[in-house]
Formats: sequence, structure tokens, C-alpha cells
Amino acid sequence: RLHNMRTMAYQSEEKQRIKSLETMEIYAPIAHRLGMQRMKWELEDLSLKYLDPTAFNEITHSLEEKSKEYGSFMERIQKQIEGKLTEDHIPFRRVYGRMKHPYSIYRKMYAQNLDITGIFDLCAFRVIVDTIPDCYNVLGVIHDMFKPVPGRFKDYISTPKPNMYQSVHTTVIGSEGIPFEVQIRTVEMHNTAQY
Repeated sequence: RLHNMRTMAYQSEEKQRIKSLETMEIYAPIAHRLGMQRMKWELEDLSLKYLDPTAFNEITHSLEEKSKEYGSFMERIQKQIEGKLTEDHIPFRRVYGRMKHPYSIYRKMYAQNLDITGIFDLCAFRVIVDTIPDCYNVLGVIHDMFKPVPGRFKDYISTPKPNMYQSVHTTVIGSEGIPFEVQIRTVEMHNTAQY
């Protein structure tokens, strides 16, 4: 189905709509249930492109604009996190930032009746470590470095999702006043989540 959606541009508008709706209602949820997040995201984004092209184009355009604006911010935050973890002798495998994907933004906009400027965490960071204790040590460091947003902490390590997803999520506010999410997980959790 993913290959089918990637080549949907060559189908009639009616077929694009029917296949996209079916993908959104059946195939993306199956991918989610199986823990195939990368595939799920691509299926959702491709479906949105044909189900609501206006919203899809607005969001992708806005993300392109924001990524230019947020590029140096994300680089700076990444270096700050890496520097502090090194300074505190907390071993980590990788720290990286990313912009959220279009469908997750779309879903939040409609669920919370917001425009894109009201979305709290357009960018997110991941910290990959070796052990579960390291996950919680990193969380402590992140909360020391940045101001945590109340009510925006989730511990999926102690309570995994039904699809076996595990990670600690927190939303914090950087010195520029820009909120961002940080997801902390082990290599094993990351492989389960992504693949």
C-alpha cells in the first residue's frame, strides 16, 4: 500500500480519494498497531495530501518556513543538550532534532481547534541512550536546563503503549521562549518504535 500511495499522483482524483481514505482508516492504523511508525507517518502524510490538499499544502509550506527559522535554534539546542550530558558524564548514543510531520500537526490543529501558530511543539528532539536509568538521568538534566511545561510529561517506559512503544516524553521551553518536545529512549526502544 505504501508503494501504491507513493505513485497515487498517476491515478484519477476519485481513486486518489478512495485509496487515501482506505489508507487512513485501515493501513495507517495497522502500521501503528504493529509499531511501524515511519511507515505509518508516510501513509498518513500521503493520504492527507489527497484528502485535504489545501491543508496539506498550507502545513508543508508553513513547516518549510519554520524549518528555516528553527534551523539554528534546533542546532543550538542539540549542542547544548550534548554538551551538558557530556559535562555530567551521562553516556548517550545520539541527540537529534526534527520537525513534526504534516499529519500529526493537522490532527492537533483540528482536535484542539488551533492554527499552526498555536501548535505547541513543532520541533522535537530525541536522546538515545543505552540503559533505562540513563533515560531518567537525561530527563533530570533536561528539566534542569529548560523550563518543563506542566501536564506535558508522559512516561511510556513504566507504562508502555499497547504496540510496545516505550519512551519518556517531556515538553520544555527554551531560552528563546520556543516550546519543544524531548523524547528519551534506549537504542532497543528506538528500534522498536521506528522499525
